[in-house]
Amino acid sequence: MAPLSSVLWAFGIHGTVIIGAVMDPIWLSLTAENAAAYAAGNPLPNIINTEFQSNFVQLGGAGSTFGLVLCLVLFARAKQYKMLGKLGIAPSIFNINEPIIFGMPIVLNPLLLIPFVLSTMVALVVSYVAMSTGLVPPTNGINLPWTIPPIISGFLLSGWKGAVLQVVTLAITTAIYFPFFKIADNNAYALEQKEEQEQEAAPVS
Repeated sequence: MAPLSSVLWAFGIHGTVIIGAVMDPIWLSLTAENAAAYAAGNPLPNIINTEFQSNFVQLGGAGSTFGLVLCLVLFARAKQYKMLGKLGIAPSIFNINEPIIFGMPIVLNPLLLIPFVLSTMVALVVSYVAMSTGLVPPTNGINLPWTIPPIISGFLLSGWKGAVLQVVTLAITTAIYFPFFKIADNNAYALEQKEEQEQEAAPVS
């Protein structure tokens, strides 16, 4: 359901709320089942639940945009994207990504729609496979606030292996975003350079 949420976001619709209205009761019940099993010392029955969606599939918010923010902070050449990275990094740590979704923008942007959906799908598959094969324990049923930063949330939900899984997923989603970010950044940088040259060439009145 997270990829569908990303598609809705790309058209300016709050996909998290729309999907959550239908799925949250189901996911929360699955989280509660894990909590009961964990308290009783039994195997954890459910991989997919509220915490799996919020903390392993959507790092930094819908579309796993933490990776995009890292691209902005570390690699941006365009002034506007450098500034956006500085403004967006703190909210993204707490899984708030509206500054990025509307600031890049991702909404109604065909170029960034591709990694916005793809990164969520890849994060879902990687996390599910890691848990289904036993490499990482399923989430333990703690109903964390959605603003808990990645790595901390992974540790609280699935131990150190959960934190490592989030680091790996973050690296993968950053790599997915990078080529698309680079195209947008190069275009914005070229436009900024052209505007600066035009201003320098303009006669002084």
